[in-house]
Amino acid sequence: MNSIKPPSKLVLIANDLSKDVSDALEKAGFKIDLFNDVSEAESMIRAIKPDLVLVYSDLTGDHGLNLCQKIRAEEINPRPIIVFLVHEDNPDERIEVLRSGADDVISYPISGKELAFRVMAHIRRRQETHINTLTGLPDAVIANNVIEHCINNLPDWAVLSIDLDNLRIYNETYGETSGDQMIKTLAAVLKSVLSKDDFLAHRGSDDFLLITRRDNAEAVAEEICRRFDYIAPRFYTKTDASRGYVIGVGPNGVRRRIPLVSISIGVTAKGRRNFITAVEVLQVARDMRYLAKSKTGSDWVSDRLRLVANEPAHAENRIKILVVESDASMSLLLRDTLEMEGYFVDTAHSFNEAWSMINSWLPELILIETDIVSDGISGWELTKKVKQDPKLAPIWLVVTTKNPDHVTALESGADLYLPKPFELQFLFSEIRYLLRARVRSGVLL
Repeated sequence: MNSIKPPSKLVLIANDLSKDVSDALEKAGFKIDLFNDVSEAESMIRAIKPDLVLVYSDLTGDHGLNLCQKIRAEEINPRPIIVFLVHEDNPDERIEVLRSGADDVISYPISGKELAFRVMAHIRRRQETHINTLTGLPDAVIANNVIEHCINNLPDWAVLSIDLDNLRIYNETYGETSGDQMIKTLAAVLKSVLSKDDFLAHRGSDDFLLITRRDNAEAVAEEICRRFDYIAPRFYTKTDASRGYVIGVGPNGVRRRIPLVSISIGVTAKGRRNFITAVEVLQVARDMRYLAKSKTGSDWVSDRLRLVANEPAHAENRIKILVVESDASMSLLLRDTLEMEGYFVDTAHSFNEAWSMINSWLPELILIETDIVSDGISGWELTKKVKQDPKLAPIWLVVTTKNPDHVTALESGADLYLPKPFELQFLFSEIRYLLRARVRSGVLL
């Protein structure tokens, strides 16, 4: 399995006698592009975008002046480190190479192992210059390079664009120091959901980027929202947290209710667009994130199309929902929309069929239309039957009805009942809220 984060890339400009050097660097984990000719290397540096260029000085007739100028003129961010190897008997050459623009000079003969560690030290310092000081995560420059690596080299990746909503009002109310602590907490939440090969960057302010596997993206987004919503109220006073908003003061002293800080996530992945550059990936992910902001509270939006028959379902990684609905068109609408939300959905059109599927499939949530009578029982009776079974009782039950009866709903054990008519978006928001409140973490991650 290829790593999402690319290996460090080196351009080595040397003669055939230096194969032992390139072998030592490759054993240390570097990706090496070896050139015997300086002019050939110059023409390829922009395409390769190396982290470091290592040059034997005896191959350059101008002490490397032209090479250093060309590298510095290329629009590569961050710029490659330029290191020259100079024979220990030529101390004047060391000075001239540094004067030409090299970042460092290493004397040879030198063991391949020591050279590899010196190169590592340079790359480590280079990476440290692109670290966000608040969270210690890679910055936007590194993030863009990792996305480019994914586009060009990996068949399986997804990008999550993540930021906070209402942070400015929070800062005005509680102070920027508290706001920084919330950003650091978000970083900790994001780190907690990472798998082995995932990549996380802090692009700036409250803007984060997470790269993971394509089949895991929506589940990770949902888990991030769930974990953040669990911890976020702790950053408020008991009064603000309990009422669910703060009072924002606008121009001319106008006061208004501002919801608590929430999180918005946009998701896109390999194969959903004809991506060529990192900018295109970021634009789509941000567009999805802006759509998530239009919803109430923490949420995510993905551009993932509805699953088709020949696409791997990865059902074991997603929350399972059973829709019990006799109306075929409504059943199809609910299934398609919930699948686009990232859930794994199946449908039943009779209560006997539903009861069999509930016992064999064990969904996390069941959506039942109670007004129909099927197989001699009503939706309320099916709900009660589920809640009376110890094995099935933990399943969330959401019921819809044209004839709301509070007492009947309570007696049946329904966790939520919605009088008709209602907005579908309201239904989906309530489903997400229930699942975040009590979902098995193993289902998601």
